[in-house]
Amino acid sequence: MKPNVLFITIDSLRYDKIFDSKKSSLIPNINKLMKNGISFTQTISSADVTGTSLGSLFTSSFPFRSGITLFTPDSETNTFFKILNDNGYNVYTLFPDSAFFLTITKNLKENDPYAYNKRENWIQLFGGLGNRIIDKLDNKLSEPWVYYMHLMDLHVPFTIPAEFDLEKFGKTNHDRMISAIDFWIGKFLEKINLNNTLIVISSDHGDYDLHRTNPVSHPKGNSILKFCKKLFPFLEPLIVKFYFAYQNLKIKKELNLLKNTHTEREMAALSGRGSKHLFDETIRIPLIFSGYGIDSNKKINQMVRQVDIFPTIAHILEIPFDANSIDGQSLLPLISNNDLDELPTYVETGSKYIKNTPNPKVNGKIIGIRTSKYKYWRSRNDPGKNVALYDLINDPLEEKNIASENNSLVIKMEKILQDLKKGSVEIIRKQFSKDEEKIIEDELKKLGYI
Repeated sequence: MKPNVLFITIDSLRYDKIFDSKKSSLIPNINKLMKNGISFTQTISSADVTGTSLGSLFTSSFPFRSGITLFTPDSETNTFFKILNDNGYNVYTLFPDSAFFLTITKNLKENDPYAYNKRENWIQLFGGLGNRIIDKLDNKLSEPWVYYMHLMDLHVPFTIPAEFDLEKFGKTNHDRMISAIDFWIGKFLEKINLNNTLIVISSDHGDYDLHRTNPVSHPKGNSILKFCKKLFPFLEPLIVKFYFAYQNLKIKKELNLLKNTHTEREMAALSGRGSKHLFDETIRIPLIFSGYGIDSNKKINQMVRQVDIFPTIAHILEIPFDANSIDGQSLLPLISNNDLDELPTYVETGSKYIKNTPNPKVNGKIIGIRTSKYKYWRSRNDPGKNVALYDLINDPLEEKNIASENNSLVIKMEKILQDLKKGSVEIIRKQFSKDEEKIIEDELKKLGYI
């Protein structure tokens, strides 16, 4: 009998919140999966935003090849879901009901979108979604099955379940929410045959903001506001004004907490995510394989890429795929204690609207390259702007930009970037006008890159 696959991505989950020995969350169920499986401690996402990174995950291709970005979710590129379906697997997916997810899964028969409202947050795991998943796992999946779910419980804003809003479950709101998610993962695992199910745990991207919830979305705060408005309707404007003043004071307090626990660089990046930064906090993600086909307790520190995940799953399941049409590679050799060449990975940010630019959705992006030794990034349309180079071996916290004093290395990294993008000209042309292409080409020529 073919094995089943349970694949969970947890939105905004940083690598260090799972692998760091100093983590304060209680995650016994994830720890058990790691103890009985393979942990990849240096897995790099293709982007710092959900749409682009998951597009890369589902196609095993970098955004410039798949055509799937934050603003172009509709792509003709086949996903691995289709490959699995074509090879006899019943594919089930559970996503937020956003446009991106509904578009990327449009050809699948078993989509199960759930309501996700950033203001109310009523459909978290503890708000009914967990029991909905349990019901699905409880004899409602036709074997062999692949059940992929994307959980938004950790995405800001979030509401911590009262029973987990205690210091023993984590020092911060973020850590306590991870403990709450782990509780449900344990309940999911109780419903499946671990000997015949491959379990994969990962994320779309990391996060900088590790403390804040959205106080306006907190159930207690909302109920108080509604009560006051009902009791004193004539004072509603004044009540609302004082309520939000209180919430602003609360936010200031939380920001002060951030300053005590975050570096100056991280604080600067809090308001600039998706703009000019590709630090590991937002692109380095956890990756765990456990269950079927995995029989060792091992941590692999070699850098791997988000685009490698689905080829690995297919390889374990013995499902053929065209390796020449994707950017990813199977990690099974590493799992089987064999050598595997490390490959550089492409990374990009989401969009940041910039004034006085003809196409802010494009011009705001930062693109780059990461290896286990170096990280390099620069402006998408102007290679001479926002240039950064970090020595990850000697400077793992990425505190010193060495680009200005290592021009030859910058050029070398730029060459790697250009080599990765070769063979994807037609897709790139679909995203840029001829004028924009000419600007990029001219800038690269000026710098001697082409």
